[in-house]
Amino acid sequence: MNVLIIGGTHFLGLNLTRRLAARGDRVTVANRGQTPAQLPESVRRLKVDISAESALAKAVEGMTFDAAVHMIAMSASTASVVLEPLAGKIGHYVQCGSVGVYAPLAYVPADENHPTHPRDVGPDSQYVGFSHKLAADSEAQRLCAEYDIPLTILRPTAIIGAGAVPIDLWGARNPKCFQRIIDGEVLSVPNDGRALIHFGHVGDLADAFVLALDQPEKADTYNITSEYAITLNYYVELLAEAVGRKAQVEYVPMEELLARHQGGDKLNEKGLRFLCEHMCFTIAKVKQALGYSPQITPEQAIADSLRWMFDQGLITSA
Repeated sequence: MNVLIIGGTHFLGLNLTRRLAARGDRVTVANRGQTPAQLPESVRRLKVDISAESALAKAVEGMTFDAAVHMIAMSASTASVVLEPLAGKIGHYVQCGSVGVYAPLAYVPADENHPTHPRDVGPDSQYVGFSHKLAADSEAQRLCAEYDIPLTILRPTAIIGAGAVPIDLWGARNPKCFQRIIDGEVLSVPNDGRALIHFGHVGDLADAFVLALDQPEKADTYNITSEYAITLNYYVELLAEAVGRKAQVEYVPMEELLARHQGGDKLNEKGLRFLCEHMCFTIAKVKQALGYSPQITPEQAIADSLRWMFDQGLITSA
């Protein structure tokens, strides 16, 4: 298979690039060249800023691909600047979406038929949700219908595993939060800690993209993640277990946490508001249609992330 990947040098995109290259696919990665990455020798790299007018069209001039995967479609415009120059050059288009487009959830586990919300979540429009990702999905649907290109949208949950800091208890990705557990400091858990968070291991999610690429005839929208969600309380327990400590916890209402840290850099307000919404999704559709079968449990994924942070020196033993 001849595959073009837009943004295939970091975390999920890098895992996908390596999987495809390892099995002998012809892989071309297009990005700005600003992210250092150890790509397989067989991977062709195009240095291109897709936001620059006609840049991608010039970069792929004379090329065709069996499929293109867009890992960094963060808005309607970033979807269109990729799809428009690739019209007539690809046989299948795969876009990385997000389950965040369903928030706030009306029911759990949420499936692909759950309503999407291009609206604000939270008081006074302080949290804009994932309207940008929904706009990217809508633009891809419009253009793929116009160009008659099979479209697959894969919507991961919170991605975890070696290669990136996982979401912390305040909705950011701050190693200091995890260091606090090691150092025996008190953790401020939002509300009562019973909100659900759904992790998907980066390796399993990359496998889902491979399955989608191999089956363009089953192009559709799919949620991809692990088998089950966990509570924030259980997340704390697993983090403490992974670092060999007993967690010291206090429960603080979300709005109080926001007030305490207003204007600071420790807390991601949008991330915290989203974290306090339940994240719980079913993967029945992708399992049945594509044969997706996640192999790594949330417990194993969390341990994998912590080992990587230790190895990278992002957290250290007390």
